[in-house]
Amino acid sequence: MSASEPLKPIESEPNKADTSTGEREYKRIGQFAACLESFAHIRKAAADKAISIRETDKQSVRLLRGSVLVALMFLFLPLAGLSKYAIICLTAADTFFLIALVIYIVGRFGILRVMSPRHALVCWQLMVGTSLFAVALAINGVFLLMMYLALGHLLHQ
Repeated sequence: MSASEPLKPIESEPNKADTSTGEREYKRIGQFAACLESFAHIRKAAADKAISIRETDKQSVRLLRGSVLVALMFLFLPLAGLSKYAIICLTAADTFFLIALVIYIVGRFGILRVMSPRHALVCWQLMVGTSLFAVALAINGVFLLMMYLALGHLLHQ
């Protein structure tokens, strides 16, 4: 099944008496246990050779990985004596990374249209929550860096 083919809804609910799948799916478990099971489920799906991934998705993954590696390389330019080019290279690397990230995310948004409304909403909530978490981490990282620099400046006066 390709990403452009709509998913077929389940015709009937699974038999709740079936303890192998049905009963487990309807019971709530703790958040930590659910998170661990979800990671295991994703690892299993990623390793499954029967699941076909579109070539454009594979390319966007390679593009994103490459942009991260290039950005990391540019972080070490000042140490290599190329500090006068560091700002230009870091800006270029950051721009390249942001473009690769947008391509990566936009390429995966199409899957929401073929999900059930409930699953699409949950996925959307996960994306929004993850985005807000990333923004909060970035803001707090900048704040901690500023506090560290301010403390160093105050101690040297």
